[in-house]
Amino acid sequence: MKTTTLTVQLPEDDVQFLDAYAKKHAVSIADLFAGYARRLQRTPLAPHPENLKFTGAVPADVDARADHREHLAAKHR
Repeated sequence: MKTTTLTVQLPEDDVQFLDAYAKKHAVSIADLFAGYARRLQRTPLAPHPENLKFTGAVPADVDARADHREHLAAKHR
């Protein structure tokens, strides 16, 4: 696999944590970042399961933005 160099500036506390974590788990910091990048690529960009319960709560033919603007205008009269 072709690799390239990436320089990342992080707060010193974060670098110390990453260094200790990498040593504890016998991996390099580069391996940690590469693993995280691979997980991000595999992660679907789906809504959080808690938000799915609201799917379909507002009918498709309703202009929710317009209704909300009307609500706010009436509320602040």
